[in-house]
Amino acid sequence: MRSVQSLNGVWDFAFFQECGMAAIELSALSFTSVLTVPGCYDVLFPYAAQRGTGVYRRRVYCSGLVKLNIAALGLAAEVYWDQQLIKSCPYAYMPESMVFDSGSTAWHELIILVNNQYNQVFFPFYDFYGYGGIYGDVDLESLPEFYLDDIRISTLDYRQGLIRLQVRASATPAPGCHLQLRFDASELQTLPFDSQVNIYELKVPQFQLWSPATPCLHHLQVSCGADELALDFGIRQIAVAGNQLLLNGVPLRLMGYNRHESHPQFGAAMPPSLIEADLLMIREQGCNFIRGSHYPQNRHFLELCDRLGILVWEETLGWDVKFPTLGEAAFLEQQLDQARRLVRNSYNHPSIIIWGFLNETESQLPELRPIIKKLCDAFHAEDDTRLVTYASNKYEKDCCCDLVDIIAMNPYPGWGDANWEKVQDIDQVKPRLDRLLAALPSDKPVLISEIGAGAIYGFRDPFKARWSEEYQALLLKEICNQVLGDERFCGLCIWQFCNAKSYINGYVMGRSRGFNNKGILDEYRRPKLAWDIITSCIQQARAAGKPDECPGTETSV
Repeated sequence: MRSVQSLNGVWDFAFFQECGMAAIELSALSFTSVLTVPGCYDVLFPYAAQRGTGVYRRRVYCSGLVKLNIAALGLAAEVYWDQQLIKSCPYAYMPESMVFDSGSTAWHELIILVNNQYNQVFFPFYDFYGYGGIYGDVDLESLPEFYLDDIRISTLDYRQGLIRLQVRASATPAPGCHLQLRFDASELQTLPFDSQVNIYELKVPQFQLWSPATPCLHHLQVSCGADELALDFGIRQIAVAGNQLLLNGVPLRLMGYNRHESHPQFGAAMPPSLIEADLLMIREQGCNFIRGSHYPQNRHFLELCDRLGILVWEETLGWDVKFPTLGEAAFLEQQLDQARRLVRNSYNHPSIIIWGFLNETESQLPELRPIIKKLCDAFHAEDDTRLVTYASNKYEKDCCCDLVDIIAMNPYPGWGDANWEKVQDIDQVKPRLDRLLAALPSDKPVLISEIGAGAIYGFRDPFKARWSEEYQALLLKEICNQVLGDERFCGLCIWQFCNAKSYINGYVMGRSRGFNNKGILDEYRRPKLAWDIITSCIQQARAAGKPDECPGTETSV
Protein backbone atom coordinates (compact mmCIF):
# COMPACT_ATOMS: atom_id res chain seq x y z
CA MET A 1 0.00 0.00 0.00
CA ARG A 2 1.14 3.54 -0.71
CA SER A 3 1.89 6.01 2.03
CA VAL A 4 1.82 9.76 1.35
CA GLN A 5 3.98 12.25 3.18
CA SER A 6 3.00 15.93 2.91
CA LEU A 7 5.99 18.19 2.40
CA ASN A 8 4.05 21.41 2.87
CA GLY A 9 5.27 23.71 5.61
CA VAL A 10 8.46 25.57 6.44
CA TRP A 11 11.48 25.08 4.16
CA ASP A 12 14.97 26.58 4.28
CA PHE A 13 15.24 29.35 1.68
CA ALA A 14 17.84 31.46 -0.09
CA PHE A 15 17.42 33.96 -2.92
CA PHE A 16 19.90 34.93 -5.62
CA GLN A 17 18.89 38.11 -7.42
CA GLU A 18 19.37 38.26 -11.22
CA CYS A 19 20.89 34.79 -11.11
CA GLY A 20 19.94 31.84 -13.30
CA MET A 21 19.63 28.27 -12.06
CA ALA A 22 22.77 27.16 -13.92
CA ALA A 23 24.89 29.49 -11.76
CA ILE A 24 23.77 27.94 -8.45
CA GLU A 25 26.39 25.68 -6.78
CA LEU A 26 24.47 23.29 -4.56
CA SER A 27 27.50 22.27 -2.50
CA ALA A 28 28.21 25.89 -1.60
CA LEU A 29 24.70 26.92 -0.60
CA SER A 30 24.08 28.77 2.63
CA PHE A 31 20.51 29.14 3.83
CA THR A 32 19.85 32.31 5.81
CA SER A 33 16.06 32.36 5.78
CA VAL A 34 12.92 30.22 5.71
CA LEU A 35 9.78 30.24 3.57
CA THR A 36 6.49 28.36 3.65
CA VAL A 37 5.33 25.99 0.92
CA PRO A 38 3.04 26.55 -0.95
CA GLY A 39 3.91 30.20 -1.45
CA CYS A 40 5.34 32.82 -3.79
CA TYR A 41 8.54 34.47 -2.64
CA ASP A 42 8.15 37.62 -4.74
CA VAL A 43 5.06 38.84 -2.87
CA LEU A 44 7.17 39.05 0.31
CA PHE A 45 9.83 41.42 1.54
CA PRO A 46 12.71 41.49 0.80
CA TYR A 47 12.10 39.60 -2.48
CA ALA A 48 9.11 41.58 -3.81
CA ALA A 49 9.50 42.71 -7.43
CA GLN A 50 12.87 40.95 -7.73
CA ARG A 51 13.75 38.40 -10.39
CA GLY A 52 16.23 35.59 -9.90
CA THR A 53 16.42 32.12 -8.37
CA GLY A 54 14.85 31.05 -5.11
CA VAL A 55 16.29 27.92 -3.52
CA TYR A 56 14.05 25.77 -1.29
CA ARG A 57 15.47 23.00 0.89
CA ARG A 58 14.12 20.47 3.36
CA ARG A 59 15.07 17.03 4.66
CA VAL A 60 12.87 13.99 4.02
CA TYR A 61 12.96 10.64 5.82
CA CYS A 62 12.18 7.81 3.42
CA SER A 63 13.60 4.97 1.35
CA GLY A 64 13.06 2.99 -1.83
CA LEU A 65 10.91 3.86 -4.84
CA VAL A 66 9.01 7.14 -4.40
CA LYS A 67 6.91 9.59 -6.41
CA LEU A 68 7.39 13.30 -5.76
CA ASN A 69 4.36 15.43 -6.68
CA ILE A 70 4.51 19.22 -7.04
CA ALA A 71 1.08 20.70 -7.79
CA ALA A 72 2.49 23.78 -9.56
CA LEU A 73 5.46 26.14 -9.56
CA GLY A 74 6.95 28.89 -11.66
CA LEU A 75 8.30 30.22 -13.74
CA ALA A 76 10.74 27.31 -14.17
CA ALA A 77 12.42 24.91 -11.79
CA GLU A 78 14.93 22.13 -11.21
CA VAL A 79 14.47 19.41 -8.59
CA TYR A 80 17.44 17.82 -6.82
CA TRP A 81 17.53 14.79 -4.52
CA ASP A 82 20.73 14.37 -2.51
CA GLN A 83 22.26 16.94 -4.90
CA GLN A 84 21.43 14.88 -8.00
CA LEU A 85 19.13 16.41 -10.64
CA ILE A 86 15.83 14.52 -10.72
CA LYS A 87 13.80 16.66 -13.13
CA SER A 88 13.72 20.00 -14.94
CA CYS A 89 10.32 21.74 -14.90
CA PRO A 90 10.05 24.28 -17.77
CA TYR A 91 6.36 25.24 -17.56
CA ALA A 92 4.84 27.62 -15.04
CA TYR A 93 1.61 26.36 -13.39
CA MET A 94 2.02 22.81 -14.78
CA PRO A 95 1.71 19.97 -12.24
CA GLU A 96 4.90 17.91 -12.01
CA SER A 97 5.47 14.32 -10.85
CA MET A 98 8.69 12.32 -10.79
CA VAL A 99 9.38 8.70 -9.83
CA PHE A 100 12.85 7.71 -8.61
CA ASP A 101 14.76 5.54 -6.16
CA SER A 102 15.22 7.63 -3.03
CA GLY A 103 17.94 5.41 -1.60
CA SER A 104 18.34 3.68 1.75
CA THR A 105 16.27 4.46 4.86
CA ALA A 106 17.69 7.79 6.02
CA TRP A 107 17.23 11.54 6.00
CA HIS A 108 17.57 12.80 2.43
CA GLU A 109 17.99 16.32 1.08
CA LEU A 110 15.37 17.73 -1.31
CA ILE A 111 16.28 21.00 -3.05
CA ILE A 112 14.04 22.82 -5.53
CA LEU A 113 15.47 25.72 -7.53
CA VAL A 114 12.71 28.07 -8.70
CA ASN A 115 13.52 30.81 -11.17
CA ASN A 116 11.12 33.69 -11.90
CA GLN A 117 13.11 35.30 -14.72
CA TYR A 118 11.40 35.45 -18.10
CA ASN A 119 12.25 32.54 -20.39
CA GLN A 120 11.35 30.86 -23.68
CA VAL A 121 7.92 29.85 -22.36
CA PHE A 122 6.90 32.78 -20.16
CA PHE A 123 7.65 35.97 -22.08
CA PRO A 124 8.06 39.49 -20.59
CA PHE A 125 4.98 40.90 -22.34
CA TYR A 126 2.45 38.41 -20.95
CA ASP A 127 -0.41 40.46 -19.50
CA PHE A 128 -0.38 38.66 -16.14
CA TYR A 129 2.32 38.68 -13.51
CA GLY A 130 4.94 35.93 -13.55
CA TYR A 131 5.24 34.93 -9.89
CA GLY A 132 8.16 32.96 -8.51
CA GLY A 133 7.56 30.15 -6.06
CA ILE A 134 6.00 26.78 -5.38
CA TYR A 135 2.35 27.50 -6.11
CA GLY A 136 0.79 24.27 -4.83
CA ASP A 137 1.08 21.27 -2.56
CA VAL A 138 4.21 19.10 -2.45
CA ASP A 139 4.01 15.48 -1.31
CA LEU A 140 5.99 12.25 -1.51
CA GLU A 141 4.38 8.86 -2.16
CA SER A 142 6.10 5.56 -1.39
CA LEU A 143 5.60 3.10 -4.27
CA PRO A 144 5.76 -0.69 -4.53
CA GLU A 145 8.07 -2.16 -7.17
CA PHE A 146 5.05 -2.73 -9.46
CA TYR A 147 2.52 0.11 -9.28
CA LEU A 148 -0.45 1.63 -11.09
CA ASP A 149 0.81 4.63 -13.01
CA ASP A 150 -2.28 6.26 -14.51
CA ILE A 151 -6.07 5.91 -14.66
CA ARG A 152 -8.35 7.56 -17.22
CA ILE A 153 -12.13 7.48 -17.20
CA SER A 154 -14.29 8.78 -20.03
CA THR A 155 -18.01 8.53 -20.71
CA LEU A 156 -18.96 6.39 -23.71
CA ASP A 157 -22.75 6.54 -23.29
CA TYR A 158 -24.30 8.78 -20.65
CA ARG A 159 -27.71 7.15 -21.17
CA GLN A 160 -26.44 3.78 -19.96
CA GLY A 161 -23.72 4.89 -17.56
CA LEU A 162 -21.16 3.25 -19.87
CA ILE A 163 -17.57 4.35 -19.35
CA ARG A 164 -14.16 3.58 -20.78
CA LEU A 165 -11.59 2.79 -18.08
CA GLN A 166 -7.92 2.86 -19.06
CA VAL A 167 -5.38 1.68 -16.49
CA ARG A 168 -1.65 1.98 -17.08
CA ALA A 169 0.87 0.12 -14.92
CA SER A 170 4.55 0.86 -14.38
CA ALA A 171 5.52 -2.31 -16.27
CA THR A 172 4.04 -5.39 -17.91
CA PRO A 173 2.36 -7.39 -15.13
CA ALA A 174 3.25 -10.95 -14.22
CA PRO A 175 1.16 -13.72 -15.82
CA GLY A 176 -2.17 -14.26 -14.11
CA CYS A 177 -2.31 -10.74 -12.69
CA HIS A 178 -5.78 -9.27 -12.02
CA LEU A 179 -7.26 -5.86 -11.40
CA GLN A 180 -9.80 -5.42 -8.65
CA LEU A 181 -12.17 -2.46 -8.70
CA ARG A 182 -15.19 -1.13 -6.89
CA PHE A 183 -17.58 1.67 -7.88
CA ASP A 184 -18.93 3.51 -4.84
CA ALA A 185 -20.33 0.86 -2.46
CA SER A 186 -20.97 -1.77 -5.15
CA GLU A 187 -19.57 -5.27 -5.20
CA LEU A 188 -15.88 -5.85 -5.90
CA GLN A 189 -15.12 -6.76 -9.54
CA THR A 190 -12.10 -8.77 -10.68
CA LEU A 191 -10.81 -8.23 -14.23
CA PRO A 192 -7.83 -9.62 -16.17
CA PHE A 193 -4.77 -7.35 -16.21
CA ASP A 194 -2.36 -8.80 -18.75
CA SER A 195 -0.55 -5.84 -20.35
CA GLN A 196 0.96 -2.55 -19.28
CA VAL A 197 -2.07 -0.61 -20.59
CA ASN A 198 -5.49 -2.20 -20.18
CA ILE A 199 -8.77 -0.75 -21.46
CA TYR A 200 -12.22 -1.81 -20.24
CA GLU A 201 -15.80 -0.84 -21.10
CA LEU A 202 -17.90 -0.93 -17.95
CA LYS A 203 -21.32 0.11 -16.73
CA VAL A 204 -21.35 2.08 -13.51
CA PRO A 205 -23.93 0.60 -11.11
CA GLN A 206 -26.76 2.94 -10.10
CA PHE A 207 -25.14 5.74 -12.07
CA GLN A 208 -26.09 9.41 -11.84
CA LEU A 209 -25.26 12.09 -14.39
CA TRP A 210 -22.93 14.99 -13.69
CA SER A 211 -24.17 18.47 -14.67
CA PRO A 212 -24.00 22.01 -13.26
CA ALA A 213 -27.39 21.51 -11.60
CA THR A 214 -26.55 18.06 -10.20
CA PRO A 215 -22.78 17.61 -9.96
CA CYS A 216 -22.94 13.94 -8.96
CA LEU A 217 -19.57 12.23 -8.57
CA HIS A 218 -18.85 8.52 -8.43
CA HIS A 219 -15.94 7.00 -6.51
CA LEU A 220 -13.66 4.35 -8.00
CA GLN A 221 -11.13 2.21 -6.14
CA VAL A 222 -8.72 0.02 -8.10
CA SER A 223 -6.00 -2.31 -6.84
CA CYS A 224 -3.45 -4.60 -8.43
CA GLY A 225 -0.87 -6.53 -6.47
CA ALA A 226 0.42 -4.34 -3.65
CA ASP A 227 -0.82 -1.06 -5.10
CA GLU A 228 -4.15 0.74 -4.88
CA LEU A 229 -5.52 4.01 -6.29
CA ALA A 230 -8.81 5.86 -5.84
CA LEU A 231 -10.43 8.77 -7.66
CA ASP A 232 -13.73 10.58 -8.15
CA PHE A 233 -15.25 10.99 -11.60
CA GLY A 234 -18.42 12.19 -13.29
CA ILE A 235 -20.56 10.72 -16.06
CA ARG A 236 -21.31 13.36 -18.67
CA GLN A 237 -20.85 14.05 -22.38
CA ILE A 238 -20.16 17.39 -24.05
CA ALA A 239 -20.91 17.64 -27.76
CA VAL A 240 -21.65 20.08 -30.59
CA ALA A 241 -24.71 20.03 -32.82
CA GLY A 242 -24.57 22.79 -35.40
CA ASN A 243 -24.18 26.05 -33.49
CA GLN A 244 -25.30 24.53 -30.18
CA LEU A 245 -23.45 22.99 -27.28
CA LEU A 246 -25.01 19.86 -25.82
CA LEU A 247 -24.40 18.52 -22.32
CA ASN A 248 -25.80 15.03 -21.88
CA GLY A 249 -27.81 15.60 -25.05
CA VAL A 250 -29.45 18.82 -23.83
CA PRO A 251 -28.70 22.35 -25.16
CA LEU A 252 -26.25 24.19 -22.94
CA ARG A 253 -25.44 27.89 -22.68
CA LEU A 254 -22.37 29.08 -20.82
CA MET A 255 -22.27 32.09 -18.53
CA GLY A 256 -19.28 33.02 -16.47
CA TYR A 257 -15.89 34.66 -16.11
CA ASN A 258 -12.27 34.52 -17.02
CA ARG A 259 -10.32 34.09 -13.79
CA HIS A 260 -6.65 34.40 -12.88
CA GLU A 261 -5.06 32.47 -10.02
CA SER A 262 -3.85 35.70 -8.45
CA HIS A 263 -4.04 37.60 -5.19
CA PRO A 264 -1.94 40.57 -3.95
CA GLN A 265 -0.87 38.73 -0.79
CA PHE A 266 -0.50 35.18 -2.14
CA GLY A 267 0.39 35.64 -5.79
CA ALA A 268 -0.34 32.42 -7.70
CA ALA A 269 -0.34 30.32 -4.49
CA MET A 270 -3.87 31.06 -3.34
CA PRO A 271 -5.07 29.01 -0.34
CA PRO A 272 -7.89 26.56 -1.12
CA SER A 273 -10.27 28.51 1.12
CA LEU A 274 -9.87 31.64 -1.03
CA ILE A 275 -10.31 29.65 -4.23
CA GLU A 276 -13.49 28.20 -2.77
CA ALA A 277 -14.74 31.68 -1.82
CA ASP A 278 -14.25 32.82 -5.44
CA LEU A 279 -16.15 29.86 -6.81
CA LEU A 280 -19.01 30.17 -4.37
CA MET A 281 -19.47 33.83 -5.36
CA ILE A 282 -19.52 32.88 -9.03
CA ARG A 283 -21.99 30.05 -8.54
CA GLU A 284 -24.23 32.10 -6.24
CA GLN A 285 -24.44 34.78 -8.90
CA GLY A 286 -25.93 32.22 -11.28
CA CYS A 287 -22.90 31.45 -13.44
CA ASN A 288 -21.95 27.97 -14.64
CA PHE A 289 -18.61 28.54 -16.39
CA ILE A 290 -15.01 29.68 -15.81
CA ARG A 291 -12.23 30.08 -18.31
CA GLY A 292 -8.98 29.34 -16.48
CA SER A 293 -6.89 32.01 -18.09
CA HIS A 294 -4.20 31.51 -19.29
CA TYR A 295 -2.49 28.37 -17.94
CA PRO A 296 -3.06 25.01 -16.19
CA GLN A 297 -5.32 25.32 -13.18
CA ASN A 298 -4.80 24.62 -9.49
CA ARG A 299 -5.78 21.07 -8.42
CA HIS A 300 -8.00 22.40 -5.62
CA PHE A 301 -9.74 24.70 -8.13
CA LEU A 302 -10.58 21.78 -10.43
CA GLU A 303 -11.74 19.54 -7.60
CA LEU A 304 -14.00 22.29 -6.30
CA CYS A 305 -15.44 22.89 -9.78
CA ASP A 306 -16.17 19.16 -10.03
CA ARG A 307 -18.09 19.27 -6.75
CA LEU A 308 -19.80 22.63 -7.27
CA GLY A 309 -20.90 21.96 -10.85
CA ILE A 310 -18.91 24.72 -12.55
CA LEU A 311 -17.84 24.07 -16.15
CA VAL A 312 -14.21 24.84 -17.04
CA TRP A 313 -12.08 25.83 -20.02
CA GLU A 314 -8.44 24.92 -19.24
CA GLU A 315 -5.58 26.02 -21.49
CA THR A 316 -1.84 25.90 -22.02
CA LEU A 317 0.54 28.79 -21.45
CA GLY A 318 1.13 30.93 -24.55
CA TRP A 319 -0.23 34.48 -24.60
CA ASP A 320 -0.26 36.67 -27.74
CA VAL A 321 2.91 35.11 -29.18
CA LYS A 322 4.04 36.59 -32.50
CA PHE A 323 6.04 35.45 -35.49
CA PRO A 324 8.88 34.60 -35.89
CA THR A 325 8.62 32.82 -32.49
CA LEU A 326 5.34 31.19 -33.54
CA GLY A 327 7.07 29.58 -36.50
CA GLU A 328 9.98 28.10 -34.58
CA ALA A 329 10.05 24.32 -34.31
CA ALA A 330 11.15 24.49 -30.66
CA PHE A 331 8.21 26.71 -29.72
CA LEU A 332 5.71 24.38 -31.41
CA GLU A 333 7.20 21.36 -29.66
CA GLN A 334 6.83 23.15 -26.31
CA GLN A 335 3.18 23.86 -27.09
CA LEU A 336 2.55 20.24 -28.11
CA ASP A 337 4.30 19.01 -24.98
CA GLN A 338 2.17 21.32 -22.82
CA ALA A 339 -1.00 20.08 -24.54
CA ARG A 340 -0.19 16.44 -23.81
CA ARG A 341 0.76 17.15 -20.21
CA LEU A 342 -2.32 19.28 -19.60
CA VAL A 343 -4.68 16.55 -20.77
CA ARG A 344 -2.89 13.80 -18.85
CA ASN A 345 -2.92 15.80 -15.63
CA SER A 346 -6.57 16.91 -15.79
CA TYR A 347 -8.27 14.13 -17.74
CA ASN A 348 -10.58 12.83 -15.01
CA HIS A 349 -12.20 16.15 -14.06
CA PRO A 350 -15.79 16.19 -15.38
CA SER A 351 -15.92 19.98 -14.97
CA ILE A 352 -13.48 20.48 -17.86
CA ILE A 353 -15.32 20.66 -21.19
CA ILE A 354 -12.90 22.77 -23.30
CA TRP A 355 -9.15 22.60 -23.96
CA GLY A 356 -7.55 25.82 -25.18
CA PHE A 357 -4.20 27.10 -26.44
CA LEU A 358 -2.39 30.17 -27.82
CA ASN A 359 -4.58 32.97 -26.50
CA GLU A 360 -4.98 35.79 -29.03
CA THR A 361 -2.55 34.31 -31.52
CA GLU A 362 -1.86 35.39 -35.13
CA SER A 363 -4.84 33.45 -36.48
CA GLN A 364 -5.38 35.96 -39.29
CA LEU A 365 -2.27 34.59 -41.04
CA PRO A 366 -2.60 31.57 -43.37
CA GLU A 367 0.85 30.34 -42.31
CA LEU A 368 -0.51 29.69 -38.81
CA ARG A 369 -3.12 27.21 -40.01
CA PRO A 370 -0.82 24.15 -39.93
CA ILE A 371 0.35 25.08 -36.42
CA ILE A 372 -3.21 25.42 -35.10
CA LYS A 373 -4.18 22.15 -36.79
CA LYS A 374 -1.26 20.33 -35.15
CA LEU A 375 -2.29 21.64 -31.76
CA CYS A 376 -5.95 20.71 -32.28
CA ASP A 377 -4.88 17.25 -33.44
CA ALA A 378 -2.61 16.85 -30.41
CA PHE A 379 -5.46 17.61 -28.00
CA HIS A 380 -7.88 15.34 -29.87
CA ALA A 381 -5.31 12.52 -29.96
CA GLU A 382 -4.97 12.68 -26.18
CA ASP A 383 -8.68 13.24 -25.52
CA ASP A 384 -11.50 12.66 -28.00
CA THR A 385 -14.22 13.56 -25.48
CA ARG A 386 -13.80 17.33 -25.14
CA LEU A 387 -13.92 20.44 -27.32
CA VAL A 388 -10.79 22.27 -28.51
CA THR A 389 -10.37 25.96 -29.36
CA TYR A 390 -8.30 29.12 -28.96
CA ALA A 391 -9.50 32.60 -28.00
CA SER A 392 -9.13 34.95 -30.96
CA ASN A 393 -8.83 38.72 -31.23
CA LYS A 394 -8.52 38.69 -35.01
CA TYR A 395 -12.32 38.68 -35.46
CA GLU A 396 -13.45 38.95 -39.11
CA LYS A 397 -9.85 38.43 -40.31
CA ASP A 398 -9.45 35.11 -38.53
CA CYS A 399 -8.81 32.37 -41.12
CA CYS A 400 -8.56 29.38 -38.77
CA CYS A 401 -12.07 29.17 -37.29
CA ASP A 402 -12.88 26.05 -39.31
CA LEU A 403 -10.16 24.09 -37.47
CA VAL A 404 -11.70 24.29 -33.98
CA ASP A 405 -14.76 22.71 -32.36
CA ILE A 406 -16.08 25.95 -30.90
CA ILE A 407 -15.32 29.50 -32.10
CA ALA A 408 -14.15 31.78 -29.29
CA MET A 409 -13.80 35.55 -29.75
CA ASN A 410 -12.44 38.33 -27.51
CA PRO A 411 -14.10 41.55 -28.70
CA TYR A 412 -14.07 44.69 -26.55
CA PRO A 413 -16.76 46.99 -28.01
CA GLY A 414 -17.12 50.19 -26.04
CA TRP A 415 -13.61 49.79 -24.68
CA GLY A 416 -10.86 48.59 -27.01
CA ASP A 417 -12.45 50.20 -30.05
CA ALA A 418 -13.76 53.26 -28.21
CA ASN A 419 -13.75 56.81 -29.49
CA TRP A 420 -11.75 58.54 -26.80
CA GLU A 421 -13.33 61.88 -27.66
CA LYS A 422 -16.68 60.58 -26.41
CA VAL A 423 -17.75 60.12 -22.80
CA GLN A 424 -19.36 56.74 -23.59
CA ASP A 425 -19.41 54.21 -26.40
CA ILE A 426 -22.02 51.77 -25.15
CA ASP A 427 -23.93 52.07 -28.43
CA GLN A 428 -21.04 50.23 -30.13
CA VAL A 429 -21.88 46.86 -28.52
CA LYS A 430 -24.77 45.63 -30.67
CA PRO A 431 -23.41 46.64 -34.09
CA ARG A 432 -20.00 45.20 -33.25
CA LEU A 433 -21.45 41.84 -32.18
CA ASP A 434 -23.76 41.76 -35.21
CA ARG A 435 -20.83 42.33 -37.59
CA LEU A 436 -18.86 39.61 -35.88
CA LEU A 437 -21.65 37.06 -36.13
CA ALA A 438 -22.24 37.92 -39.79
CA ALA A 439 -18.60 37.18 -40.62
CA LEU A 440 -18.13 33.94 -38.65
CA PRO A 441 -19.12 30.43 -39.80
CA SER A 442 -22.75 29.77 -38.88
CA ASP A 443 -22.31 26.00 -38.46
CA LYS A 444 -20.26 26.16 -35.26
CA PRO A 445 -21.02 27.40 -31.73
CA VAL A 446 -19.74 30.93 -31.05
CA LEU A 447 -18.59 31.83 -27.56
CA ILE A 448 -17.69 35.34 -26.44
CA SER A 449 -14.59 34.28 -24.51
CA GLU A 450 -13.53 37.79 -23.38
CA ILE A 451 -15.37 41.09 -23.22
CA GLY A 452 -15.58 43.93 -20.73
CA ALA A 453 -14.18 47.24 -19.55
CA GLY A 454 -11.82 48.58 -16.92
CA ALA A 455 -12.98 50.36 -13.76
CA ILE A 456 -11.05 51.66 -10.78
CA TYR A 457 -12.70 50.44 -7.58
CA GLY A 458 -14.31 53.39 -5.80
CA PHE A 459 -14.09 55.79 -8.75
CA ARG A 460 -17.60 57.18 -9.17
CA ASP A 461 -18.29 59.76 -11.84
CA PRO A 462 -21.43 61.85 -12.49
CA PHE A 463 -20.71 61.67 -16.23
CA LYS A 464 -20.32 57.87 -16.10
CA ALA A 465 -17.11 58.14 -18.12
CA ARG A 466 -14.55 55.44 -18.83
CA TRP A 467 -12.72 53.91 -15.85
CA SER A 468 -15.67 54.71 -13.61
CA GLU A 469 -17.65 51.95 -11.94
CA GLU A 470 -20.78 53.41 -13.56
CA TYR A 471 -19.42 53.08 -17.11
CA GLN A 472 -18.27 49.50 -16.56
CA ALA A 473 -21.70 48.60 -15.13
CA LEU A 474 -23.65 50.20 -18.01
CA LEU A 475 -21.43 48.59 -20.64
CA LEU A 476 -21.66 45.12 -19.04
CA LYS A 477 -25.43 45.46 -18.79
CA GLU A 478 -25.64 46.10 -22.52
CA ILE A 479 -23.23 43.23 -23.25
CA CYS A 480 -25.23 40.79 -21.13
CA ASN A 481 -28.51 41.83 -22.72
CA GLN A 482 -27.14 41.47 -26.25
CA VAL A 483 -25.25 38.18 -25.82
CA LEU A 484 -27.65 36.39 -23.49
CA GLY A 485 -30.58 37.51 -25.62
CA ASP A 486 -29.14 36.16 -28.87
CA GLU A 487 -29.33 32.38 -29.33
CA ARG A 488 -26.60 32.52 -31.97
CA PHE A 489 -24.13 32.80 -29.07
CA CYS A 490 -23.55 29.64 -27.05
CA GLY A 491 -22.22 31.61 -24.12
CA LEU A 492 -20.63 34.66 -22.52
CA CYS A 493 -17.38 34.72 -20.55
CA ILE A 494 -16.70 38.17 -19.08
CA TRP A 495 -13.20 39.54 -18.69
CA GLN A 496 -12.66 39.23 -15.78
CA PHE A 497 -13.77 37.97 -12.36
CA CYS A 498 -11.42 40.18 -10.32
CA ASN A 499 -8.53 42.55 -10.90
CA ALA A 500 -5.20 40.75 -11.30
CA LYS A 501 -1.63 42.00 -11.26
CA SER A 502 0.02 42.33 -14.67
CA TYR A 503 3.24 44.26 -14.11
CA ILE A 504 5.39 45.84 -11.41
CA ASN A 505 3.98 49.28 -12.17
CA GLY A 506 1.42 51.01 -14.34
CA TYR A 507 3.66 52.22 -17.14
CA VAL A 508 3.03 49.18 -19.35
CA MET A 509 -0.03 48.79 -21.63
CA GLY A 510 -2.02 51.38 -19.67
CA ARG A 511 -2.26 49.11 -16.63
CA SER A 512 -3.03 51.57 -13.84
CA ARG A 513 -1.35 50.45 -10.59
CA GLY A 514 0.21 47.59 -12.55
CA PHE A 515 -3.14 45.74 -12.48
CA ASN A 516 -5.54 44.67 -15.18
CA ASN A 517 -8.51 46.58 -13.74
CA LYS A 518 -11.28 44.95 -15.80
CA GLY A 519 -12.30 42.84 -12.82
CA ILE A 520 -15.95 42.96 -11.79
CA LEU A 521 -14.44 42.71 -8.31
CA ASP A 522 -11.24 44.38 -7.22
CA GLU A 523 -8.16 42.33 -6.36
CA TYR A 524 -9.40 41.86 -2.77
CA ARG A 525 -12.77 40.58 -4.06
CA ARG A 526 -14.75 43.73 -3.26
CA PRO A 527 -17.63 44.04 -5.78
CA LYS A 528 -17.84 46.96 -8.17
CA LEU A 529 -21.22 48.27 -9.33
CA ALA A 530 -21.20 45.89 -12.29
CA TRP A 531 -21.46 42.80 -10.05
CA ASP A 532 -25.09 43.42 -9.07
CA ILE A 533 -25.95 44.56 -12.60
CA ILE A 534 -24.65 41.28 -14.05
CA THR A 535 -26.48 39.30 -11.37
CA SER A 536 -29.73 40.98 -12.37
CA CYS A 537 -29.09 40.32 -16.09
CA ILE A 538 -28.52 36.61 -15.41
CA GLN A 539 -31.73 36.38 -13.40
CA GLN A 540 -33.72 38.13 -16.12
CA ALA A 541 -32.28 35.94 -18.87
CA ARG A 542 -33.02 32.80 -16.88
CA ALA A 543 -36.60 33.92 -16.23
CA ALA A 544 -37.12 34.57 -19.95
CA GLY A 545 -35.59 31.27 -21.04
CA LYS A 546 -37.12 27.83 -21.51
CA PRO A 547 -37.32 25.48 -18.55
CA ASP A 548 -34.80 22.62 -18.36
CA GLU A 549 -35.59 19.93 -20.88
CA CYS A 550 -33.87 17.24 -18.81
CA PRO A 551 -33.98 17.08 -15.00
CA GLY A 552 -30.62 17.87 -13.51
CA THR A 553 -29.17 19.54 -16.60
CA GLU A 554 -28.72 23.27 -17.12
CA THR A 555 -30.03 24.34 -20.51
CA SER A 556 -29.99 28.10 -20.32
CA VAL A 557 -28.64 30.98 -18.34
